[in-house]
Amino acid sequence: MLSRRSLAAGLALLPGLAAAQAQPWPGRPLRHIIPFAPGAATDMLSRLMAEQIGQAIGQPVVAENRTGANGAIAAELVARGPKDGTLLTGTFSTHASNPHIHVRTPYDPVADFQPITLVATAPQLLVAPPAAGITDVAGLRAAAAARPGVITAGSGGLGSSQHLSAVMFERAANVRFEIVHYTRGFAQLLPDLLENRVNLTFGDPLALLPMVREGRLRPLAVTSEQRSHLLPEVPTMVELGLPEATALTWYGLFVAAGTDPAIVERLAAAAQAAIAKPEVATRIRELGATPVGNSPAEFGAFQRAEFARWGEVIRSAGIRVE
Repeated sequence: MLSRRSLAAGLALLPGLAAAQAQPWPGRPLRHIIPFAPGAATDMLSRLMAEQIGQAIGQPVVAENRTGANGAIAAELVARGPKDGTLLTGTFSTHASNPHIHVRTPYDPVADFQPITLVATAPQLLVAPPAAGITDVAGLRAAAAARPGVITAGSGGLGSSQHLSAVMFERAANVRFEIVHYTRGFAQLLPDLLENRVNLTFGDPLALLPMVREGRLRPLAVTSEQRSHLLPEVPTMVELGLPEATALTWYGLFVAAGTDPAIVERLAAAAQAAIAKPEVATRIRELGATPVGNSPAEFGAFQRAEFARWGEVIRSAGIRVE
């Protein structure tokens, strides 16, 4: 039996407990899971957004790199984790291509996530070394058509953005390359490209820009619908009559599916407001990307369209990893 004194003490605690339970979100710091290594574009954009969102919601947003399996480890962590607003930077790899390429991807890129906003997009830049003798896309198409499977395209690995952009170009231009995969990624490919041991590649414009400026690589086209602000003189695939060769790398924010809609709304508002700031948009452009900042519904529609589009490309090319 409780004494009257104990009962009174317990009742006195109830308002405090109720206040604690009703504490508005977020009551503590949030996590922001980044699927790739520190220093990469994904990491820098993610940390920029974590800082901005933290300022807006009044709690720190702690960036945490969880690398491995081309982003799948980070994506699974968020999909299976608490529905407390933990953020994931999802990318073209994690949410458009991986699940079609890898048989055992441990998450559903649509059903397991709630979109927040598309932060930014970036094109791939098609380049060739001067020694390849390829001066423009028309010349590349003519050479590739005359010698099917002879011109080599370097790829940072099976299913990488370089690989899939090359496949998309082949389909659009009705040509065939010999695609050479470098198992240790783009850094391994670059020396062979500069020495013309491979004849072309698609890559991050920001990373390739110094070599373009030095004349060590020749830019042929960008894969976006609009010209890149980094290389405004370089034509787009659309301008060159190859609209089906457009392809974007993209970076967006997700939380786990089933997260409280009020949390989703708060995070989306914070992210959109951040991207709209001139200083944040300028920093995104400095990283070679174009800021977006759309609604959760708009981002969801974009992600589903990307997932469907790349699924068709990957299946038709027979790209599959057991």
